[in-house]
Amino acid sequence: MADDQDRKNAEDEADEADEEREDAPAARDEADDEADDEADDEADDETEDEEEEPPPPPKKSAAKRAAATPPAPEAKRKRRAEPVKATLPPEKEIAAPSRQTLIMLGAMAGATLLMWGSARFACNAHPAQTRKPREVSTAELSRDPKGAALELQQRWSSYDFKGALELAKGPIAEELQKAQADCEKDSAGCESKKKALADQALATAALLSRGPGSAKVRVASRGGAGGNQTVVYTLEQEGAQWKVSGRGSEDPTPPPAPAPTPAPAPSGSAAPAPSAGH
Repeated sequence: MADDQDRKNAEDEADEADEEREDAPAARDEADDEADDEADDEADDETEDEEEEPPPPPKKSAAKRAAATPPAPEAKRKRRAEPVKATLPPEKEIAAPSRQTLIMLGAMAGATLLMWGSARFACNAHPAQTRKPREVSTAELSRDPKGAALELQQRWSSYDFKGALELAKGPIAEELQKAQADCEKDSAGCESKKKALADQALATAALLSRGPGSAKVRVASRGGAGGNQTVVYTLEQEGAQWKVSGRGSEDPTPPPAPAPTPAPAPSGSAAPAPSAGH
């Protein structure tokens, strides 16, 4: 009897499984229908929402948007970094001044000294052809009275009587001829004196007065045949040359200057009142 009961239970379970398999497609169809209905309802709701949504507001211009936009907060200033103190390298790494710098400084110093020495040598150099002064003829020296008197005194003091006679006339020429005759009596002694006094006789001249055909010149000489003396020569013009015709012992004293006359009192002015003490 137990076996019959078990068999009956197995059959019942098999029948229930068959029924469930038969009901499964119908359940799936119902689920699909419900899903389609829900999708349709959602689509209808969205359409209604779109119809009821108001139109979007008009777009604002860029200027209005900029005015309406609140100003952005100022950017925070960046904090300035503190300067880093430079560290000095060791003395060996500095190498100042370098070898190249020392060489360049030495070259510049050498070039400067070389140019300075060359310039100094060129300024102080006197070639042989420029040491001797140019020979000036008697005609050139006698073009003015001052030069003629100075040259005559210089030649006379140096025992050059022949050259002095070219610039003299009258009594001065007679004195020179007499001195020349005395010198010729002792030609050897006169020649030695001439060589000894060639570079020692010095003279200066100053023009005192000058007229159309005559002039006066003061000449001061140091050394030479006449010693130290100051004479005033009188010169006369002969053509384009001036010749010494006479002389005096010293420069004539100029006349005293007249005393200045008092200025006349202006007309109409009252005479000064006498003082109380007179």
